[in-house]
Parts: sequence; C-alpha cells; structure tokens
Amino acid sequence: MSEMILAGKPTIRMGLGLMGLTLFADQPVSDDVAFEVIKTSLDAGATHLNSAMFYGSPSDKLSNLKLLGRFFKAYPEYKDKAILGVKGGMIGAFSGCTGDIDHLRKELLTAKELLGEKEIDIFACARVPDDRPFEETIKNLIQLQTEGLFRTIGLSETSASSMRLAHQIAGNLISSNEIEVSLQTLLDPLIVESIKTAEELGIIIIGYSPFGHGLLSRQTPSGEGDWRNHLPRFQKENLDRNLALVRDLEELAKKNERKLTEVILGSMIAYSPNILPLPGSKSPKRVAENNAAAQVKLSEEEMKEIFEILNKNPVIGTRYPEFGMGALVSVRFIVLTGCHMLTCLWFTM
Repeated sequence: MSEMILAGKPTIRMGLGLMGLTLFADQPVSDDVAFEVIKTSLDAGATHLNSAMFYGSPSDKLSNLKLLGRFFKAYPEYKDKAILGVKGGMIGAFSGCTGDIDHLRKELLTAKELLGEKEIDIFACARVPDDRPFEETIKNLIQLQTEGLFRTIGLSETSASSMRLAHQIAGNLISSNEIEVSLQTLLDPLIVESIKTAEELGIIIIGYSPFGHGLLSRQTPSGEGDWRNHLPRFQKENLDRNLALVRDLEELAKKNERKLTEVILGSMIAYSPNILPLPGSKSPKRVAENNAAAQVKLSEEEMKEIFEILNKNPVIGTRYPEFGMGALVSVRFIVLTGCHMLTCLWFTM
C-alpha cells in the first residue's frame, strides 16, 4: 500500500476531512457514528485527521475540536497514531485571517484544553493572513511551535512563491500546504506550480475536495438550501456540461474494471508522490471505500487517458463565485447563509 510521512508520522496516502461531522447543524452526526468514521480511517492507516478552530455550527464553532476531545478521551490508544491538523487564525466572517501571535496563542491554548492529551501535529493559519507581512506570520508560528503548542507548521491556500518564502524562513518545520486538488484543478497552472514546488521542497500537499465538492461523484445539490448552489460549476447552465467529464470518467472506470472512486483518488496519488488526498465523509462505509483507493496504482496509460478526458471536457465555471476568485488557490473560507454558513471569500497570492 502506498504510504508517506507527514509531520514525522506514517500514513497511507489518504486523509480524513472532519468538517462535515460538525459544520452543518441541520445534519447532526452522533458521537457513535462520528467515532466509527474516525476509527475506520485510523484503523486503515489513514492517520491524518483534518480539523479547524471554526469547523462548527454558528452556535458552537469549536464543536469539531470538542468532538475530537471526546474521541481521544474514549480511545486514548489512537492519540499517538493520529496526525492531527488544525487550522486557525479566523477573526470573523468578513474580517479575514490574522497572524497575530497573541490571537494564535489563545486559540492554541483553547485547542489544547479541548483536546486533552492529544497534541496538535500540524497547525496552520486557515489562509495567508492579510494583516501583516507573511514573514511575520511564519516567525510567529515558529515561536508558538517552540513554546510546545504544536509540532509542525502547516500552510493553507498558499502560492508556490509564498511556500518558498515560508520554507526559507522555517525550513523543515513546514510540513504541508492544504489546497484544492481534484481532476477539476489538475489543469490549473497555478495548482500545478504549487504541487511541483512542494515536491522540490519536500512539503506534502494536502488535497482537499478531491471529489470537486461532490460533482465528480454525482452528489449534486440536494435542494435550494444546499450551499453548493452558489458555486458556478453547479449552476444549471454549467452543471450538465461539467457532468460530461464525469460520464467519460465513468466509462473509463468501467473499461478498466475500476470503481470511479479509484480513478478519482488514484489519479491524485499517481500524479505526484507529494499529494495526500483529503476526502471527507459521514459514512464509515464510504471512508473504507476511499481508504481502499490508496492501494490503487494507475498505469501510465490510464493517466494518459484521464488527461485526454480532462482536455476534452474543460471545466465550466470557476471554483467559487466571481467575487471570490483571485489569484492562486484563492478561496479562504466559505460559510453561506441559509445552511448555517456565511459567505466569506477572500484571496491570497
């Protein structure tokens, strides 16, 4: 099975995004189900758990970390095995992200209290803070790391040039950069540049939304309250054309006797040795299926066919609404009203 080292610990080449377990207050997940999801991932060797200080409902933004605290209290045997990543720095719906050392220290102390004996393996500002020079933010994170508040520094939605600068300042303390990687983004030259730079610097790319917010797995918006209705790629004039890509991928999977999940996740693994796909799910069965894809080795011919399909079916519509698209890996945080999320988009370069 394909493995890698992240923050000094081993994992198969699959992670688990935890946002969906707590963010949507109208779709509650019981502790029993959430714990089974997490155990299914860890038992398979998919040891990276991806959380944030803000992965909760409006009434309790810390509920994701509280869930993890309850999990590790119930199952302390997993605390050393798990590679826990936490994002922070958010200072309000439209106020952006901060690199202020006092703000970050306060968040980390709160997280430490909620997590009990489980340490944070990777801590990242949710996006590149726009309230100070990037160099200052990285130096602040180094200071907090030396205080023992977390083990390694992560980046999030950070461009290739900023990744180089962070590595120049912090060296091997920089463990990862979390960006959107899927078959809808692998033709984006800015995404490709970030991946190649990560390979050069020895940084792991944590690839969130590998299923394109569900589009690649045909999990299209379920109703008017679904926040994805705001995304251009899901809007009626674009959705049918974007599903043509999915149809061709399904045909390729059938021809090669593979599951669509294996094609989608396996292609990310084959594309670069530094990519760790980060799917999320509330279903233990689906988590097991995703983890199984880490064993898949797509051939060069299969990858050639996949990219022929991508070039034949260019994605229609930007990743996010026009006002939310800026430079590289541009969206910082999304919360849309009507489904317990408030739109908050801003950009980084």
